[in-house]
Amino acid sequence: MLSTIIAAMLPLIVVFVLGYRAGWHHDFDGTHVAVLNRLVMLYAFPLNLFVGIAHMPRTILAGQMPLAASVFGLMCASFGVAYLVSRHVAHRGGAAAALQGLAIGAPSVPFIGSAMLPVLIGHDSTAVAISAAVFAMVLVQTPVCMMMLGHDATVADGASVSFMGQVRAALKEPIVWAPLLATLLVVLNVHLPRSLLGAMGLLGNTATGVALFASGVVLFLQRVHITLPVVMTVLARNIVVPAGAWLVLAVLGMPHDVIRATVLTLSIPVGTVVVILAVRFKTDEQEAASTLFLSAVASVLTMVLFILLTTPR
Repeated sequence: MLSTIIAAMLPLIVVFVLGYRAGWHHDFDGTHVAVLNRLVMLYAFPLNLFVGIAHMPRTILAGQMPLAASVFGLMCASFGVAYLVSRHVAHRGGAAAALQGLAIGAPSVPFIGSAMLPVLIGHDSTAVAISAAVFAMVLVQTPVCMMMLGHDATVADGASVSFMGQVRAALKEPIVWAPLLATLLVVLNVHLPRSLLGAMGLLGNTATGVALFASGVVLFLQRVHITLPVVMTVLARNIVVPAGAWLVLAVLGMPHDVIRATVLTLSIPVGTVVVILAVRFKTDEQEAASTLFLSAVASVLTMVLFILLTTPR
């Protein structure tokens, strides 16, 4: 099990380190990071999400709705609770609280999950868990976070934007409308040619690598900075959320296989989308990169813990 986790985490850490080395060697600077993140936000990541959702058969969710509902609901709930605690208990700004909520509520399931979860919970359960996580991320978490970040940006510029204006601005972003379009096609049972999806995937598959590489450059430029918010976010993402999910599902009387699949899905570390949005809106970039790095390193131990705790005796 440890070798499976290390094999899944190693590519992320290696690419992250390569980005850090590129920054140290002055091959890339802040200007290049902005270009790389623009590529990820406008093209690579939207295409990656579109292709991933469009490939999903409509019938695959029918037999595993409890798992899909558990992953979707708990991701949305953890995002909302984390935002409220950060905003009203820790008294952080709206943009900082939104990013912290996203870091806690949005594990890197679409990327790490596809490599790790099939061995642990099976291929069918993995497909359902990843699909539910993507829906939670692109239908709820990312649009809401982008609205909050955009609102703070307009306020800082002295402008005033209505709520509907923020919604329209969020819907114009490819990272929001591309997966929504793919979801609509799946619901309508419209199948695009596999050759077309494969062509889109050629660029879409670069999203994780480019985002992690850019995060490594950001980490060098900003330096790893272990602060209280970083530590609290990592503890919440890696331990509190999966443990809380286990407790909630056990109280609801869910079957053990659903509990195990959900807990392991939610024990995956922070997603790269947090750094992408931090760079995109120039908000807490150092904190986002430090959180991503520390969460990935710590997950080698925390995921082993949850695998052992949820394995039937």
